[in-house]
Amino acid sequence: MVELTETAYHDEDFTDVDWRGLLIDGISFDDCDFTDASLAECRTVRAAFSGCTFTGTELYSTDHRGTSFVNCTFDRAAWHSSRLVDCRLTGSVFVDCRFVPIVITDCDLTLVSLGGATLVGTDLAGLRLREANLTEADLSRCDLRGADLTGARATGLRLTGADLRGARIDPGAWVAANLTGARVDVDQAVLYAAAHGLVLRADDDSAEP
Repeated sequence: MVELTETAYHDEDFTDVDWRGLLIDGISFDDCDFTDASLAECRTVRAAFSGCTFTGTELYSTDHRGTSFVNCTFDRAAWHSSRLVDCRLTGSVFVDCRFVPIVITDCDLTLVSLGGATLVGTDLAGLRLREANLTEADLSRCDLRGADLTGARATGLRLTGADLRGARIDPGAWVAANLTGARVDVDQAVLYAAAHGLVLRADDDSAEP
């Protein structure tokens, strides 16, 4: 079994390492390279990854609690069957990653790039996705109740059948995203109408010119 003897690693090359099933507790990694590494079934607790590269990395069936992945790059990384709870992924970029199925709870995804990502049917309720790049992402049938999508880039975003009730969404997203069959609350319906140039009037205004 691999044993990590340091509490902090900087600019280390962990290419091709096999850390399957390893517990990473309270350790920080700064600008480290995990290309083609296997971290499958790892557990992290309050670990910190900053500016790290995960290209072709196996991260499936992992469990992360209170861990941060800040400004990291995930290219063709496998995240399926993983769980992230109370984690921070601020500014990280995800390219051609496999996510589904995945559990993401009470996490901060501010400024993340998920362009083209597929997260169909995932529970994303209450997540912070402020200023995230969701261009061409597929969030169909996702639970986004109470999520914060303020400032998110939504061109080509698929929200077909998603539950958006209580979510904070900018006017531009109501126009840019595909919302067919999405569930919204009354206030959101008004915002959607306004974003599409509709004018809402009460019945007693019908006689006005």
